[in-house]
Amino acid sequence: MKAKKILFVVMPYEGEVLDRVTARFYKNKAVKYMPLGVLSLAACVPNDYEVEVLDAASLGLDLQETIDRIEASAPDVLGLSVVTYRAWAMVQILKNTSAPIKIVGGPHATKNYNYILEQGAHAVFVDDAEVVFPKWLKDGCPPGVFWGGQVNLDSIPLPARHLLNIDDYKIEKNEDLLFDVGALRLPMFSSKGCPYACTYCDVQQKKFNFKSAQRCVEEFKELVRLGATSIHILDDAFNVNRARVSELSKVIVREGIDVDWSARGTVEVREEVIADLAEAGCRRLHVGIESLDDKVLAEFKKASRLKHIELFCELCHKHGIDILGYFIIGAPSETEEYRATLPERIRSLGIKLPYFNLLSPLAETPYYEDLLRRGKFKKDIWKEFCANPVKDFIIPEVRSLEEEENLRLTIDSYVSYFKRDDMPIFVN
Repeated sequence: MKAKKILFVVMPYEGEVLDRVTARFYKNKAVKYMPLGVLSLAACVPNDYEVEVLDAASLGLDLQETIDRIEASAPDVLGLSVVTYRAWAMVQILKNTSAPIKIVGGPHATKNYNYILEQGAHAVFVDDAEVVFPKWLKDGCPPGVFWGGQVNLDSIPLPARHLLNIDDYKIEKNEDLLFDVGALRLPMFSSKGCPYACTYCDVQQKKFNFKSAQRCVEEFKELVRLGATSIHILDDAFNVNRARVSELSKVIVREGIDVDWSARGTVEVREEVIADLAEAGCRRLHVGIESLDDKVLAEFKKASRLKHIELFCELCHKHGIDILGYFIIGAPSETEEYRATLPERIRSLGIKLPYFNLLSPLAETPYYEDLLRRGKFKKDIWKEFCANPVKDFIIPEVRSLEEEENLRLTIDSYVSYFKRDDMPIFVN
């Protein structure tokens, strides 16, 4: 029987890996991102199929509610989009739903496809599936692992955002929002992948693959038509290619697009790039600064150093772009003095939106692999988890409980510092 109905599902939060990385303050429930990978794939499905998307995470569904929605939909093909943090929910859905064909894709599939097949998937898709998935449908949905590689991002349709209720992504404001950009902040990708090799990072795709400036502007226009009050370019490394960024900025100006927008990228020291972004209306750059200590930056294998960070901050201030700076606390060589002075140093750089994370050995990161090689763990804890996911798994740690608690209290003190009444920097 030929499949006719396809349901793509984003995993619910229930049972996900307990996050030791990001303080709860920064995980504001009002902020929801449309699942762009799923929507991009859905846009490539031939028109003779019925396609639905269930974003269980954004809807706040628990596991049973997600399963009930799946069963009510009764798809011929159930497609699960999975990150490793939510592998337990994936296994439960594979076991407890009745769809005749169940498939899995997403970042978790990249290195765990064999486990996923053993856990009940009919087929697993690794990397970009926009080309290989429609072919798989045409070929009769065979079992196995299917490798998509990196597709030409200009050659595929824009994400099928019409499959979701846009009202589900509207922002209900609260006092802990880092900045106010109106009721509807919609994400897009202008590129995929990051060529850098930072030790703490779990980005899988190292080949930088990008859309043309004109294609990005087409997507900008679509998001404005959908009512976006702000657009966030959710790339891994937006500004790797200077010519591309400057060209995109110039096309935005030429096309007369007037909307608040921001991008996620890296420390930028080329003034012409900052100037072009500012002229095009870019209001914020979300950048992984991580540390203001050159020794720590070297340990992290960051390309930037303190002098680059200082210049970046100076240029952004000059051209009117705010910085959301990600910082990591807990590096082995980090000193108590550094931690004590960090808030004032951040303030002196003019960074309005500091965002603090705790260094943790995430799955498939060079940091974790190095700890494993050096015998800091007696076994490969992440491998065991992926082979047999458990509910509410706790990320492995090499620090003592006392050290970890002290670091968490330090981050809490940073949040309090930057929320003081005389420093209203959490409002844009």
